[in-house]
Amino acid sequence: MRRATGSAALALSAIVSLAAAVTESYSGQYPDLCPRACEEAGPAPGNWTKVHHLDELSSCTKDLVFDLNVHNSVDDPTTILTIRACTSTGHETFDTESQFISQDESSANSTQNALVISNDCGAKTTKSYLTPRVGGPITSGSSFNTTDIPSAVGKLKSFMEKGAQCGKSILFAKSGNAVVGLYSGSQISKSSVPSLLDEFSKKLEHGSYSMEICSDKQSSDTFGAAAGEFKSLATVQAAVKGWVDGECLGQGSDVAPIELEVFVSTVGGNSTGASNSTMTSRASSMRLPRGDCKTQQVQEHDSCAAVASRCGISVSDLQKYNGGASDFCNKLMPKQHVCCGPGTLPDFRPQPQPDGTCHTYKINPDETCYLIADANYLKADDIEGFNKNTWGWSGCEHLQPDQIICLSKGDPPMPAPIADATCGPQVPGTKKPTDGTKLADLNPCPLNACCDVWGFCGTTDEFCTATPSDTGAPGTAKPGTNGCISNCGRKLVNNDKAPDEFRRVGYYEAFGRNRDCLNMEVTAVDTDKYTHIHFAFATVTSAFAVDISDSKDQFDKFVKMDKIKKVLSFGGWDFSTKPETFQRFRDATKPGNRDAFIASLVDFVGHNAIDGLDFDWEYPGAPDIPDIPPGDKGEGDNYLDFLKALKAKMPSGKTISIALPASYWYLKQYPVKKMADVVDYFIYMTYDLHGQWDVGNKYATLNCPSGNCLRSHVNKTETMDSLILITKAGVESRKIVVGVSSYGRSFRMQDPSCSGPLCFYTGTRDHSEAYKGRCTVTSGYISNAEMAEIVELQSYSTVKQYYDKDSDSNVLEYGDGNAIDWVAYMDDETKASRSDWVKGLNFAGTSDWAADLNSFDGDDFSDAGMPDVPTTDLDNIDCDPDLNPGNMKDLSDKADSLPVRCQSLFALDILMNALDDSLSLFNVNSKDYDDKFGYYEQWVKDGIDDRLREFLNFRKDVKDAPGLDFFDCKYTWGRKTDTTSCTGMPHFWDYNDVSWTVEFILKDEKGFYDSLVENTGVDKDWIKFGTRDDGYDCADPGIDEPRRPGGGVSPPCRRIKHTYQNFPMKKSDSDIHVGNPKAIIEASMSNITALGDSLLAGYGSVGFGVYSEGNPDASEIDAVVAYAMPVFQLQQAVESMKDIKDIGEKAKEEKRKQLILTILTFVFMALPFVGEALGPIVGSAAALARIALIVSEVGNAAVTIADIVGDPTSAPFAILGLIVGVGGGTGKVTKAEGLGKAAAARAIMKDGDLAKFPARFRELDSQVQKIVSKTKDKVCHLKF
Repeated sequence: MRRATGSAALALSAIVSLAAAVTESYSGQYPDLCPRACEEAGPAPGNWTKVHHLDELSSCTKDLVFDLNVHNSVDDPTTILTIRACTSTGHETFDTESQFISQDESSANSTQNALVISNDCGAKTTKSYLTPRVGGPITSGSSFNTTDIPSAVGKLKSFMEKGAQCGKSILFAKSGNAVVGLYSGSQISKSSVPSLLDEFSKKLEHGSYSMEICSDKQSSDTFGAAAGEFKSLATVQAAVKGWVDGECLGQGSDVAPIELEVFVSTVGGNSTGASNSTMTSRASSMRLPRGDCKTQQVQEHDSCAAVASRCGISVSDLQKYNGGASDFCNKLMPKQHVCCGPGTLPDFRPQPQPDGTCHTYKINPDETCYLIADANYLKADDIEGFNKNTWGWSGCEHLQPDQIICLSKGDPPMPAPIADATCGPQVPGTKKPTDGTKLADLNPCPLNACCDVWGFCGTTDEFCTATPSDTGAPGTAKPGTNGCISNCGRKLVNNDKAPDEFRRVGYYEAFGRNRDCLNMEVTAVDTDKYTHIHFAFATVTSAFAVDISDSKDQFDKFVKMDKIKKVLSFGGWDFSTKPETFQRFRDATKPGNRDAFIASLVDFVGHNAIDGLDFDWEYPGAPDIPDIPPGDKGEGDNYLDFLKALKAKMPSGKTISIALPASYWYLKQYPVKKMADVVDYFIYMTYDLHGQWDVGNKYATLNCPSGNCLRSHVNKTETMDSLILITKAGVESRKIVVGVSSYGRSFRMQDPSCSGPLCFYTGTRDHSEAYKGRCTVTSGYISNAEMAEIVELQSYSTVKQYYDKDSDSNVLEYGDGNAIDWVAYMDDETKASRSDWVKGLNFAGTSDWAADLNSFDGDDFSDAGMPDVPTTDLDNIDCDPDLNPGNMKDLSDKADSLPVRCQSLFALDILMNALDDSLSLFNVNSKDYDDKFGYYEQWVKDGIDDRLREFLNFRKDVKDAPGLDFFDCKYTWGRKTDTTSCTGMPHFWDYNDVSWTVEFILKDEKGFYDSLVENTGVDKDWIKFGTRDDGYDCADPGIDEPRRPGGGVSPPCRRIKHTYQNFPMKKSDSDIHVGNPKAIIEASMSNITALGDSLLAGYGSVGFGVYSEGNPDASEIDAVVAYAMPVFQLQQAVESMKDIKDIGEKAKEEKRKQLILTILTFVFMALPFVGEALGPIVGSAAALARIALIVSEVGNAAVTIADIVGDPTSAPFAILGLIVGVGGGTGKVTKAEGLGKAAAARAIMKDGDLAKFPARFRELDSQVQKIVSKTKDKVCHLKF
């Protein structure tokens, strides 16, 4: 069961698999936000990511190169799209597929001197001057930001230099909001295309958006480039299609001729034909019967020149022998036969393969059925007839790049593999079935989830709805849909049998006892409300023994309870994911350890009065939990085997249950169908369906691409989706206990007037701006008890409750001004209704997280027993000291029943005691404090190198490594050395078996040091430049050489080293000075003493009833407000000293961060007491805040505190100055006017400023403000 905190919920965000360019979400798999990298995929478009919806490209912010069938318009709603795309940096290092030809100087013939023979393209080149035509926008009125176009052109140029193949080129590039389309005919040498694109870039500067070298009906020697806005891609696509079809734009004006190379035949005879295709070696002519011509077969990427060369004739003769049409060269198709001499072609119609499979053909981006049929001596109708049963055949109007079709009768072929596919017949490596299995049933999805036509698994309608095309062929979907091919449908199944009993499970958070409030005793759980209590959590020791030590006092009470089933729950989110404990479940369930673990469990059950065991391992096999290694694929099976073995040894009548995630991504690792035969019931966590972690995830929230729409985390419709998921997986409903919640997920509304499901909330994925509950103290998460209190007390200017029928959720909106939170939750009535619903569907019960979150009943800090004071005739009632509860919280709860003078008097008395306690505690905490400061000092120094590495980590996105902007990088990788921007290097670090060296070349010294201190807190004087060597790894020896079993002999180590030269590094520790914050308190004792004197005088003036003498408008409550802030600050600072000491020398990493923040909190809370003297003691407040940045994740919190208390004009300084004269104040002020001004200084503090203070300070301050809001104009007298 998840301990519901923001950090836990973050782990449920969408997970990116870089290798597969697939995003895994709650409900299924989707293409990643961006396609795979061109560097990884290579230059062949067939290996690129296949995208089928245009918005999947528009949402990618990286630069892309892509192609598509130009005959399928992206604007046509009836089009089925396949776009092949990859992300490009422009610095890809893949080898050029075609080696561009150079001038051949060996020929004696003057004509031949201008010709060269391509090693790969099978033709010669000749230099020619052709005249381009340039034009303005290709659509009238087109206007957009043109600054992105040069980048897109640059990506096309880079690809044509490094990755282009022989033959025609059809390619597009996207950068920002711009797109550029390119067509280069097969007769244009690819060595000429980069220079043509350079020329196009120059024309762009003068307002030209298109450039073409074009002659109608001769596309083979056409070049064209057109730019436009990405949302107008269809227009750019149409221009490219025109060039493919031998048409010209015909707009604009001619410019100066350009020299370029075109291909011609190696045999004499001039031609304008050209090619960039890969050629086979020259083949001999085929001798045929009289009347039949000699023939050659066109190869992949051939041009007329290449074919003519193999025929031994000129291009003009080739055209003549093949009908003489001017567009003959445009229509050459792979595998087509042509005449190399006089005569007619034999019958070359494709024939079936020997095994009965049809003659197959793979579709290219510029092809139509007409062209394919014409090249293969067929009619378009023939192709339609051959493919009625071909996978993915949606008709001639929907040809897709890489699609494999039939050009003859015969059995349909296997479809082409798709690199990203995870289900269906297109998963790479899938073989054609021989046992009659349907192609659609190959590679089914885990959990019997739906598989769509593109090979993705999922659980929602878009995956599970079959939409076959009108052709009736398998593996098809109608335009705009994904089309299900297997395990289709979304109906609840396996729910025909009712459970033996309907369970009402309540989890009890034993760890909740650590909260300042809302810390119910286990014995206070309402046993009439639940049938089972799950006590959360026990843990597992490293020796696989049961550990209940953290909550033994509550557990001892728990086992003595009766009238309820008592179940001990193990694990939870924290235990399953913390670095020091995540391995426990993984190890305890392994074959070698499970017997010891089971023995401990069975022994524990035998010695304690409990009825069952519950396990909450989050999650076996999970590949993505932050800060811990990925889980092993075998962990799910280990878990199953452990449960089987435990079941066999559990005492009779004792139950076993486990918690399951309501997410396809995590649940698929569980063999749930087999587990259902072992466990007594599952706890199914159908809550946290939405949260702050959805921000930026386009697939997390239906109809909300940005992810941050206001949605309920217990939405009934999505709960049903989860129930369908698990029952389709083979689990009977009567084994599933469905989750409900006693907490809400809260969001800060972007617009307080907009509260519907298409309205937005603020914040980032890992930062909620919602209010923190006073007990749960977590933004974005608030208990039912805290919400009920807000409603009862009307604690905010806006408090609004209502029921949302669509989601079957309660909603609370609350806050002040425009800072309004929206919370979806379940009250008792909604939970009862949800319980009835799942009962009617034959589920096993409901599970409430958590029983202690619903109300303050049983809280240690209840105000029960505090006497009520009559509110009538209060003018003559004395302020009996026995009525003073002694703490600010209880006083704030009872303030409305007390006269204002008693409120003020009691509050001042509480503040005086708090000040005295702080001074006493300071003396206690000072002992041995300096030793602990030594750890702080060393940890600050130890963190410098880590921050430097993060600051310059070129393996990250540049926004996460801002220091890279100030360097160029010279890298050596294998035999290659080059210098480029540090963000533009090829990703050689992704290869684990090569060494590399990177030298950092500083190009902006001032910018680097300014950014360094701003982003990391590391001072210029603390670093030096040198060589960083991370040691070495041994390369994987592979499996080439067999090893003798048991021999223990390893092959020699081939060392892999990664070296960073001229890299910023920490100086020696002796050169780095860090000040000791404790000196602040010691330097400010005189001001603290003055505060105590002033507070005592204020207490006396209120107690003797003379506070307002001489100033009848003065309010006694002003004294409370004025003194509260400095007292609370000092209290927070001194309490922080104890926390610092408690952490100790051997603190874990998370404790180390806590220590740094605690020390800095101490500094900033005490800062107003010493004022300008801080600098000589420990340095400026800003410098101290920057030190916090050295310990990542701490800096932001510390800086926010420094923002407010580091300002000498802010409320903390103003108030203390008015009281004791610090920082240029007016001296001691005990009279009402001065305290009134001090109270006013607090009153004008903004919520945003107050939010920067520590949680404990804000809690105490809120109690004082609550007293202020309840003051009454009554008078009471001090009793003597």
